[in-house]
Amino acid sequence: MTYRPHYGWLIAAVLFICFAMTVGILQYSFGVFVTPLEEEFGWNRAQVNTSLAFFAMTGVLAPLAGPVLDRFGSAPVMVASFLVVALSFLPRPWMTELWEFYALNLLMYAGMPGAIMLPVGKLIGIWFVEGRGRAIGVTAMGANFGGFIFTVLTETLIDTFDWRVTYFLFGLIFLALIPLIALTIRETPRAARNTTPDAQPQPPPAALEGMTARDALRSRAFVLVCIGLLFASIPYQSVLTQIIPHLEGEGFSRGDASLAVGILAVFGMVGKLLLGYLTEKVAARYVFVGSLVFQMIGLLILISAGVSPLVWLFVPIFGIAFGGMGSLFTLIIQDTFGIRAFATIFGLVNFFILPAPLIGPTLVGMSFDATGGYTLAFSAISALMIVGSIAFYFAVPPRWQRTGLPDAPRDVARAAG
Repeated sequence: MTYRPHYGWLIAAVLFICFAMTVGILQYSFGVFVTPLEEEFGWNRAQVNTSLAFFAMTGVLAPLAGPVLDRFGSAPVMVASFLVVALSFLPRPWMTELWEFYALNLLMYAGMPGAIMLPVGKLIGIWFVEGRGRAIGVTAMGANFGGFIFTVLTETLIDTFDWRVTYFLFGLIFLALIPLIALTIRETPRAARNTTPDAQPQPPPAALEGMTARDALRSRAFVLVCIGLLFASIPYQSVLTQIIPHLEGEGFSRGDASLAVGILAVFGMVGKLLLGYLTEKVAARYVFVGSLVFQMIGLLILISAGVSPLVWLFVPIFGIAFGGMGSLFTLIIQDTFGIRAFATIFGLVNFFILPAPLIGPTLVGMSFDATGGYTLAFSAISALMIVGSIAFYFAVPPRWQRTGLPDAPRDVARAAG
């Protein structure tokens, strides 16, 4: 079999674009819509933020999508998922009720597991053995690139047109991704495909490494990884989406607040590459501990900064540490359990961390409505990061349950080299 890494980089480029569109629009741009929706419909902050709780749908569906992806491949799952996401945006210009906003967000998040969460780790894990951390880092940088582009672009589109036109345009963007995915994504190099009609394509050896989902579920490491990821995932829905409203409340203009989040996204790109590279030298769980510690420091700076220049110190510290998690979420699963049943295990992990998106955003919104600010909520989230750090520190990878396999993916890469 001839392994052609150049095609792996083409797949990584497509995944980079998918990351940019998905995370840039679904997460980074959310805060830009908050004020226009409140002004249009009279909704309060807790009501708007409750829509973020439907991110929990990703955890409900991920355990179902994971085995489907492992069985049928990434391309068909991604195509169907992006179609669902597109259909969640196109009707938004005509919504008038809060329940309609909730229903469309529910549909949007239902498409996320198969669109980007599960396929990235599976595809990069298959196509890259050596340099896997860097490959995932580069691919996941698309999320922050999308954050930089879409935070500013969303503000511009809303000011130029309105929020309705902006939502519709985003739906068209997601539709445009579907043919690109269908034409490029595959899990097996062409040279490895048997021309016999009844033969099955043989995946690269990397796809066979690791534990079964059943063995992973029985391990102590699985419990600790779930605890760590539970608290590490809280900032995605409960902090990132609230930075723009927080800065506006402190006295920043919406444009300056959007610019700060856009720059934060750029630092996040650096974090994904840097922390991804570090996992090739140090166990992913230790890198994750460092990420959470620096996020906590960044949040404490943000709380005390007000409108002072300290805000611009928060941006790189939090941006690098927070952005790096885009690589670490995938890498800690691969580092601990391998590639063999990655999508299934990752889907199960997402199910067990459901409380983060289900409860966090609503509580943050309620805290804002009760206190008029985010200080209490951000302080509590900082404390939870300490708990997550402790869980990751003790999440020692179990010995893989296949005869002759080493204890961690990096040992396979080293042996292959």
